[in-house]
Amino acid sequence: MELYCLQMLSVLLAITQRNIQCEVQDENIIRYIEKRILGLEDRLLKCEHNVQLYLHEFQELSHKLVSSLGKFSKYKEEVKGEMENMWERLERAEWDIDYLESASSSKAQVEVDDQLMEKQLLEQAEEKKKLQLKLSTSCSIMLAQIKSLKTVKRSGGAVGAWMKNAGDSSENIYYFTYYSKDMLLEFANIEEFTSLDFLQRAESISLPFPWQGTGLQVYKNEVFFHKNGTTNEIVRYNIQKKTTQSMHLEGAGLSPPYQLSPYTKIDLAIDEQGLWAIHAEPEADGILVLTKIDQADMAVTHVWNTTCSSYNAEAAFIICGTLYVMYNSPSGGRSHIDCIFDTSDVIDGHETPTLYFPKRYSNHSSVHYNPRDQMLYAWDDGYQIIYKFEAAKKYENF
Repeated sequence: MELYCLQMLSVLLAITQRNIQCEVQDENIIRYIEKRILGLEDRLLKCEHNVQLYLHEFQELSHKLVSSLGKFSKYKEEVKGEMENMWERLERAEWDIDYLESASSSKAQVEVDDQLMEKQLLEQAEEKKKLQLKLSTSCSIMLAQIKSLKTVKRSGGAVGAWMKNAGDSSENIYYFTYYSKDMLLEFANIEEFTSLDFLQRAESISLPFPWQGTGLQVYKNEVFFHKNGTTNEIVRYNIQKKTTQSMHLEGAGLSPPYQLSPYTKIDLAIDEQGLWAIHAEPEADGILVLTKIDQADMAVTHVWNTTCSSYNAEAAFIICGTLYVMYNSPSGGRSHIDCIFDTSDVIDGHETPTLYFPKRYSNHSSVHYNPRDQMLYAWDDGYQIIYKFEAAKKYENF
């Protein structure tokens, strides 16, 4: 019994001791919390004090701004008054000038105006007369729109050229397949070219050198072409006499004039005025250069830096001294003329609309104009096509 009492007493002592420890811990926590609260109160008091200071400074700044605005309004009224005074003085000066002008005789002024207008009208009439005389003695037509197309046949590969003799009354057709060979085919007329056995009806003509690109031309009995393996050598070959003459086209042949036809470095063209060369200027971001060549002497007579770009160009041709550049998309699409350059400065290329070709999908490797029948002979991805166009006079809208 005594042992039991001792055990109970020890338990009670242990519990009492634990309660005393818990009370001590609680007191410490309470003191810590009170200390933190006092610290927060001090910080809030400081913050309130700072806010009061800022409010006071803001009020002072506000008073200064109101005072400045008042002064500005006063200055504004003063400037407004000075401006109104200046306008009144200007109006009075204008009235004085009008009075002086009305007081003087206006007859002399009218006579001067009439003389000036008459002089300008005479100058314009004389300029138009000179222009019409110039065009009537050389060539005056321009391309108005592509009217129709005719698919003549399909033969050869994707790249080639074909044309009718541009220099005499013969109906000979010339056929150049691929972009570098030394053999061309001659047909007596378009009927023999379109026959089923056209290869057997053709006469093969061997050139002394292989050509480069699709910019060949046949004028009378002579073939003009860019000699393969050279940068800018142009060859004239007489088919009957089998004689050659060549020239170098300085600055040409370094880059293609048509980005979509990179195999052609120099494109030759024939129009009513003779032989031309179309090439690119690599130092001028691929701007096309037009060169007039005297085919009899094989010499350059004039050079024009055009406004047409070689970017996305596929072909070009010349009609009456006017360059028409055809453009397309790299994947093939609807060919269109989007740049025109007239060497006579009659046609403003910036004012002419875009001219579209009839086919929805095309990919021209060459287009050659024939001045005798005024048609375009095109090679479109292996198809030999003739385009007819509607012509207009250059000076109709002058």
